[in-house]
Amino acid sequence: MSKIANLQSALNSSSGRTAPLPIADRPISPPPTKPEAARQPGRAEQANISAWLHKDFKKSIRLIQAKKTEKATLQDLMAEAFNDLFSKYNVPTVNEE
Repeated sequence: MSKIANLQSALNSSSGRTAPLPIADRPISPPPTKPEAARQPGRAEQANISAWLHKDFKKSIRLIQAKKTEKATLQDLMAEAFNDLFSKYNVPTVNEE
């Protein structure tokens, strides 16, 4: 008997549990499969861009969101900010429409 089997036997006897089936007698079941994560249709042409920034960046962008007269999402504001940055460095801007 191997050391692991001896340890398992000692654990089972001290806990009052019955011994588990030997590995050869256990029914074999296939491992669970994860379903393939499909992209949501609305995100088909999109990519996630994230960064860890100082917490004041979040406060400031939330203030801008509150001050805008039309309803603006954080995604809209970030796209606007990136386009402003692209213009500053003379690279093509992105028109999402």
